Amino acid sequence: MTSVWPRIFAALGLLTVITEAAHTPPGLPVLGNATKPGADPLRFLVGVQQTYGGQYPLVQLDPPVGQRIHIVLDAGLVHEILEDRERFARPALGPQATRRQGLLSTEGALWETQRSVLEPEFLGATLADYANISGAVTEATMANWPAQGTVDLLEEMSVLTLRVITRGLFSRDTSPETGRAVHAAMETFGRELEFDIGEFLLPETLQSGLSEEFLAADELVEGVAEEFIDWHRSQADPPADMLTALIEAQQDPSIELSANELVDETVLFLTAGQETTALTIAYAFYWLTQHPRARERVRTEASRVLGGDQPGWSDLSELTYTEQVIRETLRLTPAAWNISREPRAPTRVGGAELAPGELVMLSPYAHHRDRRVWDNPTTFDPDRWAGVASRGQDAYFPFGSGPRICIGRQVALTEAQFVVAGILQSYDVEVLAEELPFRPAVTLQPATTLQARVTARD
Repeated sequence: MTSVWPRIFAALGLLTVITEAAHTPPGLPVLGNATKPGADPLRFLVGVQQTYGGQYPLVQLDPPVGQRIHIVLDAGLVHEILEDRERFARPALGPQATRRQGLLSTEGALWETQRSVLEPEFLGATLADYANISGAVTEATMANWPAQGTVDLLEEMSVLTLRVITRGLFSRDTSPETGRAVHAAMETFGRELEFDIGEFLLPETLQSGLSEEFLAADELVEGVAEEFIDWHRSQADPPADMLTALIEAQQDPSIELSANELVDETVLFLTAGQETTALTIAYAFYWLTQHPRARERVRTEASRVLGGDQPGWSDLSELTYTEQVIRETLRLTPAAWNISREPRAPTRVGGAELAPGELVMLSPYAHHRDRRVWDNPTTFDPDRWAGVASRGQDAYFPFGSGPRICIGRQVALTEAQFVVAGILQSYDVEVLAEELPFRPAVTLQPATTLQARVTARD
């Protein structure tokens, strides 16, 4: 059902639809209603997309305090904004964004330096190595599962993806105990950074500070990162991996990369890369539980292609239906549910005048459910990716777009394919939740623990 909130906001004068001559409907803004998107931002954004998409390129939310918010409804305009680094910057939202200077949060010359150093680590032979590591770690994970029992699926996938990242990018494995500790820290971050528009609209001096729990979690993750850095520095012949590339870049006088930035970049890949892929895999198992015929097709394909062996790089091109499942999972449940930008200077876009500091929201979650673009948009249908649906569809951007598109997108797709296929040829996995409530934070997290029943196949 389409949300009624957009109509309420329009009636109250909080929501402005943008034409070539923007106007604000009559009515006085009411602070109590201005916080409603925070109660259910996903439903609100989908409601705005369904109500005004196709009519207006964007709408604006005019709260009585704080900055104006623009919600972009036109998919072409989404890509225009994400492509334009000259006019739009990534805002520093939340305490972690202002504390860390990793690839996700930096701008300008520092971002260009970091991107140029890191990009080769996600291409060519390195990608093939990463794929083979994914298959090996999947086998190791299942070796610790009971023949029949219940597991915390997201925790298991978080430990798995962290081990893949540390072996692939840092050349060292991670113990399950460390993996679970990092997963617990990520859950703390999620609770602390849960989307709250009321908090966001307050001046920074009035916003809640960092909790002791958050600081402890941040210190734990930073300690894990520093252990990997110290180990690399102690090696007479360090491995040729991403962390070595960063350490060498830091030692290059022509490159500005501080010790703190080195730690921040390592923390980024320990957390962001691990969490988003783990969520995608867990959500894929949820959708396959709800659609057992699709699950059986993945299993049949895995058995035919893999023949009981762990997946490797040469198998990737043949896991076609599994790839469709992952792409459809990313459509319905994108880990990056919202992307934000802010103008660097006064600018005009989509008929609206935008001022510096105003927030621009570009939501993959809402665009991926736009009924003007997708047939049966809320239905899980992997076959839509086998036919006329274009992988270049403007309304599909689970990894973002433009120069800041996710650097590890191909790694994430490959890893998710291998993990789902590798597990389903050996285990039945049934997520026990009938419904999937969400907690939108920096990523799209489940509001409850994802328990799954696992049963080894004969």
